[in-house]
Amino acid sequence: MISRTKANYSLRDLWRAWAIREDGRQKEQLAALLSDYTGEKNILLTPSGRGGLHFILKALDQRRVLVPSYTCKAVVEAILLADKLPVHIDIEADGFNMDTSALARELDGDSIVLATHQFGIPCAIEAIVALARERRAVVIEDAAASFGTRTAGRLTGTFGDAAFFSFDSTKLVNVPMKGGFVIAKDPHLFARIVKEHEATTTPLPNARKWLLLVQATALVLIEHPLLYRAFHWLMFASRGSFTQDSPQLDPKLNAFYRHALADWQAFIAALQVTQIDTLIAKRRELYRAYMRELATLASLKLPPEDSQSQWACVRFPICVRGDKLQYYRRAARRGIDFAFSFTFLACPRTFERAWRVADSVLDVPFYSKLGLDEVQRVSRVLSDLEKRRS
Repeated sequence: MISRTKANYSLRDLWRAWAIREDGRQKEQLAALLSDYTGEKNILLTPSGRGGLHFILKALDQRRVLVPSYTCKAVVEAILLADKLPVHIDIEADGFNMDTSALARELDGDSIVLATHQFGIPCAIEAIVALARERRAVVIEDAAASFGTRTAGRLTGTFGDAAFFSFDSTKLVNVPMKGGFVIAKDPHLFARIVKEHEATTTPLPNARKWLLLVQATALVLIEHPLLYRAFHWLMFASRGSFTQDSPQLDPKLNAFYRHALADWQAFIAALQVTQIDTLIAKRRELYRAYMRELATLASLKLPPEDSQSQWACVRFPICVRGDKLQYYRRAARRGIDFAFSFTFLACPRTFERAWRVADSVLDVPFYSKLGLDEVQRVSRVLSDLEKRRS
């Protein structure tokens, strides 16, 4: 079975991580690598992407956070934990990112704009920043899924006042099991973010290290197709489920906020950052291959084309015309697993565009370890599903 995701790290990387000392040197090295790559001086390593967002919001005085209606529930949970008011903004009529005209109707000087580059597909960040400057609002870029993506020749995350990035297992760079970093242009704002981080986080407990490394080892082991099929049956098929996500918000200050990134996690991330160009090139190759292979399927709506080859997407989202769950089950029986992005949203049902996407989107297998032969196999299965529907 072709799995929905695979981490970049190997068993050898995990074995080496066991012996890493917690003396701060690996974190210093990772921060330096990220600074060199982004061109930003102020780099703070964080427990997770949502943790990074939380620390930024706590450091800001503005009360209202304007957030895309189609986004991860964890984003809204982080906003609530920071004692801010989430204000949902409609998404584009034909896309995944925030609609700038809808944003303009809500934006004022007490606003923080959360400019999300969903799946690594860049939003209209230049227009959003210009509008925010005009209204004296703050812009935070949600670059959790867009590390390495460029637009207008610049890296996403370098346009706004601050940005946060994620090292989750589905992202371009990943560590067991979460992690991330924050950048901020203003040194005074950055100092306040660091203060919030220091006030909230504690070192990762040794017991947690053991648990995370054991879980990561299991994640690598089940990459074998037969083992993954057994895992899929146990976790999903036997339960009649498709995701472990739920519709309830859970705004708690859990480990993703409280446990600081450890040196052994930084070690694993740094190995990947040194290979960042290779990782990005592979993602772009896979994106082009799926666009080419799935172009003729009328049952699917494909994501936008990366016409200038500037993106580093972490998902290849397809919108299914018809019953999404039936489509998922039929593909799974043929050995193809899909990931689910934001099936349950935090915005009201009145945001029809967002819910229409949530009710139709599936993520085909899309990760650095995926081979082009596997892309062709996925495409053949999806083509066969369309023929059987017609």
